[in-house]
Amino acid sequence: MLTPGTKLPEVDLFDFQDKAVHLICFFIQGYLWSGVGVKKQEAIKSNPRIWKNFIVYGLLAGIILESLQQFIPNRSFELMDMIVNGLGASLGLLGYLKWPFIKFILE
Repeated sequence: MLTPGTKLPEVDLFDFQDKAVHLICFFIQGYLWSGVGVKKQEAIKSNPRIWKNFIVYGLLAGIILESLQQFIPNRSFELMDMIVNGLGASLGLLGYLKWPFIKFILE
């Protein structure tokens, strides 16, 4: 995620592919964070605010990673990437709540 811009492959399949990659990566990250060490029913009963914490953590990760890119050669900060990162992390959490398949893998 913090690779210098000159090391990135030049692939242009469709418009906004960069945003799609950010969304997919942060969706997966948010989904996995939601599943690691947390059993859905137990977590909701014992601490319903835990899901808000996952969203905040996902948003912070997106903000920090995007902010750090301005210090990497040939990379730049983009507000829209930061927004898409947060959206992906939030959708990952919602995806886990709807389809908690990872729970069975981690147990």
